[in-house]
Amino acid sequence: MFRSGPPRRIQPSLHPSPKQPAENTPKDSPPVRTSHWKSFVGFAALGLGCLVVGAFAFFFFLGGSSYSKNDDEIRTPQALQADYALWSSSLRELSKLAGSQNTPSLSLLPPAIPKDDSTLGLFNRWQNLPPEGLARTVLARRLPQQVELMRITPHRLIVSEDGVTVDYAITLRAKEDILYVPVIPINLGKDLSPHQKRFYPKGVYAYDLPPGKVFDLANQKTVLPAGTTIEGGWTLRHAEKAFGKWKVTRADLLPLTRVPALESIYVREASLPPPALLRSNNELINSRDKQIAAKQGLDDRLASIATDIKQYRTSLMASAPAAAKSKGMGAGSGVPTGAGIGAVGGAVTGAGIGAMAGGGDGAAMGAGAGALAGMLIGALVANAEQEKKVEQQKAARREAVAAIERQVTDYEHRILREFENELSQEATKQESTLARPTWSN
Repeated sequence: MFRSGPPRRIQPSLHPSPKQPAENTPKDSPPVRTSHWKSFVGFAALGLGCLVVGAFAFFFFLGGSSYSKNDDEIRTPQALQADYALWSSSLRELSKLAGSQNTPSLSLLPPAIPKDDSTLGLFNRWQNLPPEGLARTVLARRLPQQVELMRITPHRLIVSEDGVTVDYAITLRAKEDILYVPVIPINLGKDLSPHQKRFYPKGVYAYDLPPGKVFDLANQKTVLPAGTTIEGGWTLRHAEKAFGKWKVTRADLLPLTRVPALESIYVREASLPPPALLRSNNELINSRDKQIAAKQGLDDRLASIATDIKQYRTSLMASAPAAAKSKGMGAGSGVPTGAGIGAVGGAVTGAGIGAMAGGGDGAAMGAGAGALAGMLIGALVANAEQEKKVEQQKAARREAVAAIERQVTDYEHRILREFENELSQEATKQESTLARPTWSN
């Protein structure tokens, strides 16, 4: 049965609760804290994981993006010959278009090949496609300063054992007018002097042409006006990657590319129409000024040489014998004196002959006749002596003048040879400049 009354009070236990610390536990002992150590390990693991993932992402997305900005292209004679064949043929095609079309803008690039997406998958792009910066660096060496690269897009990627070949579509824009201008020999008109005809072909009339060659500015034609954009194709023939860094060893030239050695060969070719090059309008203005100055300098030098030779001849002629002239039978010639002497002698002789023939009257008549005859004979003798002396003087002068002319001729030849050597040295320097197989921007 149930017990009634107030509830019974339970006495507390004399033993400590297991949840409470024992009375003999030191109060100054710190508790063991494991939570901070676990947090450190967790953060370290998370950081390491992020580092691994970041490294993988960097390698995946940016792997192979390092490339050489140096000119690593190989220029063997065979490579240069192949480059010249392709580059010169593109200029000849342009020459045909320039002669047959009247449009101010012509396509200066070969057409781009159709895009082949099968060669440009994600993995192939990542693993085998050179960075765009590499292609832009190579193209920058092939374009003049007046033309800029606007866009470049890979259209096909071909992988080989030792590298890759990439075909691109490119877009260019002209910052200045680009003209197609023929290159011709310096004009040798009929009105030129022999010295001008001799030395004109040896002069240098342009900064970028061989000696004796000039731009035919009268027949220049604008093929790419300023601000115009053109599209076409370009091929990077061989690129390779070593130790994660890309470099290019072969790439096509463009018609706009300027390789002095190739241009020098091209403009020397005899062809109809004449070979022509692409230049900006400002470049042709500078070339015209150079041509005018060079031609004027050559003319001035030839005029200076002619003046020098004239002065040299004058100085030598001052020492030559004076020119002798016949004085005839006038005063100072000696003829009247000779005639007088002849007349006296003739009169004496005539008088003696007349006296023997007829007495006094005969003597008088003989003297008169003898005087006349003696005068004539004396005059003729004196004149003959004078002419002989004059002729001797003329002969001596002719001999002296001939010797002077030989000296003048030798002097002229020496001066002209010195001038020709100067022109040859300048031409050699120009040829050396144009012999560079690298491009000129």
